[in-house]
Amino acid sequence: MTYDFSSHQRPPLIVAELSGNHGGSFQKALELVEAAKECGADAVKLQTYKPETITVRSHQEKFLVKEGIWKGSFLHDLYEKAMTPCWDWHQAVFAKAKALGMLCFSSPFDESAVDFLEQEVSPAIYKIASFELNHFPLLRKVAQLGKTVIASTGVSDEKEIKKAVAALTSNGCPEVVLLHCVSDYPAKPEDFQLSRLVDLQKDFRCPTGVSDHSPGHLIPILATALGARVIEKHLTLDRDDDSIDGKFSLLPNEFKKMSSLVVESHASMGFGRGNHGQRKASTRGHHFKRSILACKPIAKGEIFSPQNLRIARPSGGLCPSKWDLVIGKKAKRDLRVGDDLLEEDLCD
Repeated sequence: MTYDFSSHQRPPLIVAELSGNHGGSFQKALELVEAAKECGADAVKLQTYKPETITVRSHQEKFLVKEGIWKGSFLHDLYEKAMTPCWDWHQAVFAKAKALGMLCFSSPFDESAVDFLEQEVSPAIYKIASFELNHFPLLRKVAQLGKTVIASTGVSDEKEIKKAVAALTSNGCPEVVLLHCVSDYPAKPEDFQLSRLVDLQKDFRCPTGVSDHSPGHLIPILATALGARVIEKHLTLDRDDDSIDGKFSLLPNEFKKMSSLVVESHASMGFGRGNHGQRKASTRGHHFKRSILACKPIAKGEIFSPQNLRIARPSGGLCPSKWDLVIGKKAKRDLRVGDDLLEEDLCD
């Protein structure tokens, strides 16, 4: 399964991020994939790493998370709890997604994860997580595969994004999709500055989207209206402690509602229908626009005046813009009350 990120004909690609919400349970991971399908997701995303590929085992203060939902955890311990515990799961999860007609891809966090993914599942897309956008050896390795890369930009400024995009495109990446995000867990909607999404589209001339860690549906719907081609949101079956990202993830019923609203939002914008920059009049109700009609019986040769003509509903007669040109002219035929006044009814 492939997806055309440059076309607005279809709604955005809705991605269910599974993260560590499987709680270390293989069965729960498969249930998350099933739930993603039922909730309207087009794709599911995994994270492929081991604690030692992200950080080192140290209890120095700088490795301690000091705020947010993981406050008090050391990085190595946190990643050990959140990781997909057995990389052998990947084949089964990818196969499950494919059987359900969904894309499946992953965020590798180092070069060994890329090698593993290529060997085991060969995903059509790769995701670069926000905090890895300056991991240039990783960027180059992924780019050399010649596949689409979706990259989150949460902690990078414009200069850093430009450098990362250049590293990807110069090493063979054919398409980069940039996701705007706020790398807080949970994120606050007021911190999103969603106008940045439009800036990314203009500055980098590439498809864009959002990776959203905020509660609710607001950000995905607004992003869709701004032309987002990807909506990534965390999905959880519950908010138990073992669902490590559960506090900022959507439950299945919430995710389903979000998916529906994203599709409705996309449809309401009219993307891909042409006429951008022009307002196309709706044909619905057109019959009830005003036109010039006879409001009294008019005999052939009689002079048209405000007393025998009226600008009234429905349409069918001459446009009211011609009112001043009509007044004072003579009728070429008899007109009944309610007859449309037409161009051929005017004597020269």
